[in-house]
Amino acid sequence: MALISLRICTISAQMELGDKAVGFILTLTSLSIFTYYTFWVIILPFVDSDHFVHKYFLPQEYAILIPVLAGVILLSFLSMFMGLVMLKSKKKKKTT
Repeated sequence: MALISLRICTISAQMELGDKAVGFILTLTSLSIFTYYTFWVIILPFVDSDHFVHKYFLPQEYAILIPVLAGVILLSFLSMFMGLVMLKSKKKKKTT
């Protein structure tokens, strides 16, 4: 019995370590994207257009286009998911 509880604790500790690693990677990715986007949108317009830093960034038009497109795609998938859940819920009610 003690061996089973020890094995469960070990698996639980490994899962927590994995969760922490995934959380750290997601946080690091989010901070990197936020820093890049902030520099691109807020600071880059004040830098001379012939400066070498401009070659690492897309044109300014994309600073609005990319988030809007991502939002539309996110809302589309969210709406489709909610619609499917509602359809499945309606079918279950008919069978009961």
